[in-house]
Amino acid sequence: MASLGSVIQKHSFSYHCYVDDTQLYLSFHPDDQTIIVPIMELLTSMKKHSVPEEVDLKDTVLNDDDIGDSCHEDFLHKAISSHLQTCGCSMVVGSNPDKVNKIVLTLCLFLTPAERKCSRLCHPDGSFKYDTGLFVQGLLKDSTGSFVLPYRQVLYSPYPTTHIDVDINTVKQMPPCHEHTYHQRRYMRAELSALWKAASEDDISSDNLINAQDSYTPDLNIFQDVMHKDTLVKSFIDEVFLLKPGLSLRSVYLSHFLLLLHRKALTLLRYIEDETQKGKKPFRSLRNLKTDLDLTVEGDLNIIMAMAEKLRAGLHSFVFGKSFLTSVQERDLLINF
Repeated sequence: MASLGSVIQKHSFSYHCYVDDTQLYLSFHPDDQTIIVPIMELLTSMKKHSVPEEVDLKDTVLNDDDIGDSCHEDFLHKAISSHLQTCGCSMVVGSNPDKVNKIVLTLCLFLTPAERKCSRLCHPDGSFKYDTGLFVQGLLKDSTGSFVLPYRQVLYSPYPTTHIDVDINTVKQMPPCHEHTYHQRRYMRAELSALWKAASEDDISSDNLINAQDSYTPDLNIFQDVMHKDTLVKSFIDEVFLLKPGLSLRSVYLSHFLLLLHRKALTLLRYIEDETQKGKKPFRSLRNLKTDLDLTVEGDLNIIMAMAEKLRAGLHSFVFGKSFLTSVQERDLLINF
């Protein structure tokens, strides 16, 4: 595998790293606008419109007098639940920038300060496009009321993503981490194969790479309805709106809720470590885990697994990967008959 330095130098820009590897400086060829423009646009947008580290509850839906004042109760529940199930990664689309940003800030309440710095509010003129790697981002529809989502960028996101449309109150989500990684790697292999077979650099473009692969057809319908109900977020929403707004009570209650989720995620990790002798044995006791940790409701399990995934990358693949690959192989075998 080529080093980062060789790849960077091949594309006509040099780099410099600090000794502690915490910062990377790139210098570009002045004529190569295809590289520097997208990066500078992202950095500029984050400088002006990134979410602050501390989100004021007064700017969010959780400050409403009653549940349902700003948005329908079921929509709010699904949005927060799916947001947590996809590791805190969501895109919020709509026609009204104020409405979009209010949901963006609401979802960011459930992120860490560092993750909020990697989130972005929408711009009133609708100039922002989807950017891979942000946790939460607000995006405006065009004048026709539509929004074009770049398949490749979404698939290359580090985590699955929740898609929230505030105009029609819909919430959809990508498959969980282990399936997301599987589809991501298949797409990447198809791209690398197309690059290898390309006759010249002129044949290499994001539009025709996958079209050249007869053996691979990407599933463009990557967003699914939120199938699994949960009790964790449902109870939180029901109870937080019983508290008087405008005071610090709701902020304190939110902090306790996030602490509860974090503790459950740590407990789940320790449970799996003990059951597998720290990964030396395969994990075979999912049913016992659900019962012992009170995660029998599928949505609750998904939320805690997603939080644990951010603490220990690869957890989903370790727990669910083998059974998922087996089901995929069985499906492919049946299709071939």
